[in-house]
Amino acid sequence: MVANIDNPLLLKAAEAARRCGCSVRTWRGWDAGGKIPQPIRIGRATFWRLKDLQEWTEAGCPDRKTWEAFR
Repeated sequence: MVANIDNPLLLKAAEAARRCGCSVRTWRGWDAGGKIPQPIRIGRATFWRLKDLQEWTEAGCPDRKTWEAFR
């Protein structure tokens, strides 16, 4: 996969939420509740891998614990 400005490899919460069709507040709640894939942190910034989110949705959006066991 080639990253470009329209298709970045790493997504901030706002972009990840938008792509998944929810608000940032909902996205943050899902993160705190372990309902979405584990983010990665670079310094103080938090990101989600686009590829992880694509694979996670294709798997039916399991909770984080199930997703990590599945992978």
